[in-house]
Amino acid sequence: MLRAAAVALLIPALSLTACSKSDQDKADNAQAQLQQANQNLEQAQENLTQAKQQAAKAKAAAEKKDAQEKVTEAKQDKAQAQQKQSEAKQASEQKTRQARSDAHKRAKSDSKPVCSDCGTISSITPIQRNAQHGSGVGAVAGGVAGGAIGSQIGHGAGKTIAEIAGALGGAYAGNAAEKHIRKVTVYRVNVAMDSGGTRSVTLDSANGISTGTRVRVEGKNLAPLQ
Repeated sequence: MLRAAAVALLIPALSLTACSKSDQDKADNAQAQLQQANQNLEQAQENLTQAKQQAAKAKAAAEKKDAQEKVTEAKQDKAQAQQKQSEAKQASEQKTRQARSDAHKRAKSDSKPVCSDCGTISSITPIQRNAQHGSGVGAVAGGVAGGAIGSQIGHGAGKTIAEIAGALGGAYAGNAAEKHIRKVTVYRVNVAMDSGGTRSVTLDSANGISTGTRVRVEGKNLAPLQ
């Protein structure tokens, strides 16, 4: 009978021990899963940070390439303009000599006193120049791009300073690039003077005048003669 009583007491104890071990195993398994989840979260955060950095570098590289292409196009336009200007200059010199000769002949045959400010247009040469003032589009676009790049740098106050510096630098570069790329056309007008010699006047427009037009030189402007 004592053996039966001992066995009866031992069975609950063994069951309790088995239950306790099973609960501990579950707790250990849950702890391991939590640790693995934390590691996965840290890795995902690191991957996200690297992806943002790579995206910022790719965007900056694309913007740099676009700017380089625009500079190349501007250089090509400049070379073509210089070639045309050289050709126009040669033609201008030839026409100037002819107009001067014609003016001298008219002056000799004219009994009226020679007008010291009067002459005949010998050539009109269009010239491309960089715009003196930007439209503001380049500065705005550059500021936005610079601010976006600056936002990828630093944290807190440092990040704010980087954004401001990037925006200011981008605005300055964008405005300078726009003035370099945007051109305006002016007209250099050579006048063979009746009294001899040649005067050159630069005008914003060549409307109303052409080679052979009789004009009076009034400072930096020309007044057609009737």
